[in-house]
Amino acid sequence: MVAPPYDIISTEAQERYYEMSEYNVIRLILGKQFPGDDEIDNKYTRAAQFLQKWLGQGILVRDPSPSIYLLEQEYGLRSDIFGAINSSLGQGKPLHRRGFIALLQLEEFSKGIIRPHEATMAEPKRDRLNLIRACRANFCQVFTTYEDLENIFDRVWERKIDDVPLIDITEEENIRHRLWRIDDEKTVRFIVEGMRDKRLFIADGHHRYESALEYRNEMRKSHPEDPTSEAYNYVMSYFVNMEGGGLKILPIHRAVRKFEGFERKNLLKEIAKYFDVKMVGNLNELLLGMRDQEVRHRMGMFTGKEEFYLLSLKDGWSIEGLIKEKREISRKLDVVILHSLVIEKILGIPAGNEESITYSEKISEVVSKVRDGSHCVAFFLRPVRVSEFRGIVEAGEIMPKKTTFFYPKLLSGLVINKFD
Repeated sequence: MVAPPYDIISTEAQERYYEMSEYNVIRLILGKQFPGDDEIDNKYTRAAQFLQKWLGQGILVRDPSPSIYLLEQEYGLRSDIFGAINSSLGQGKPLHRRGFIALLQLEEFSKGIIRPHEATMAEPKRDRLNLIRACRANFCQVFTTYEDLENIFDRVWERKIDDVPLIDITEEENIRHRLWRIDDEKTVRFIVEGMRDKRLFIADGHHRYESALEYRNEMRKSHPEDPTSEAYNYVMSYFVNMEGGGLKILPIHRAVRKFEGFERKNLLKEIAKYFDVKMVGNLNELLLGMRDQEVRHRMGMFTGKEEFYLLSLKDGWSIEGLIKEKREISRKLDVVILHSLVIEKILGIPAGNEESITYSEKISEVVSKVRDGSHCVAFFLRPVRVSEFRGIVEAGEIMPKKTTFFYPKLLSGLVINKFD
């Protein structure tokens, strides 16, 4: 059975997936930790044991031929998660995203062939690297995008879409996932050749990609005689055309943990130096105000009780003068303005401080963090546009971590890449 990506699974959800089936992929991607764990017996070594056991029992079956997998996701945008921030996202309408799953040759970012857009954190990379070392496998894809104005792979979809899919499931968020296998040599070659000169942008899975790259480097160092065709030179990836209309980027909001010295009145006073501050009556009014695309730089803030504020950067301020350490294309992003002016300058939280901020795509979650007293303030952002995402990546810039939420997420376990 499948599960969401490891990094969005709560402790409660982890337990639920464990109970669903003894063969749920949760045992591979996010195993339980126990007090007696050591270097020999831990969640990574147990994952490897489960994987070998399932292969031996025929629970998992190797594909007999080289294949590429087409994946279509049909979904709607849930208002309980995304609120009313952007009506253009098509809330209530069924949407489709189509892409394909294949192996991607790992390359250093310095070559410019594969480009990141977000900063990563050390602990998640270490966690995924340990899992690769133990299991020699990928359980979830790195999500990549590419540019193709001609939509050259549409003909592949046209031939396959009416066939019975290999997998057809609708999961608990009412997202339908349909998977088809392509194993005829001509079509596989057509896709491979069509992608040969494409630059790739990592949308999601930066930690997985960097961990796979580190593992490749380890293996090359310890096996200098091995050719570049060895399986560890590749990572399982999902490829989506940036121009196909199926790429939806949604915002990730922030809640700042309560800290000594925080004063709401002082925060409002300092913010008012840079922003026009408007108090609104409730969350819905705040979210509706954020939809106004005429206001170039606007975000929301919640400080507790029923104190919601719309923050709009004052016309008199020059972004170039306020944020000097970033290039122009990055300075225009609301998330950069929020971090540079408010979180770092006003609140005094250093860049890279991973313990002080809670990130969530769920508006209700960051609100509840402030309501329960564990956090002192929450900030709400509008989504980064696809054009902004493309521009940032092409310029070689890096956004603050947890800036983009590409929806829907990819399920772990639909396809597994075992190295040997």
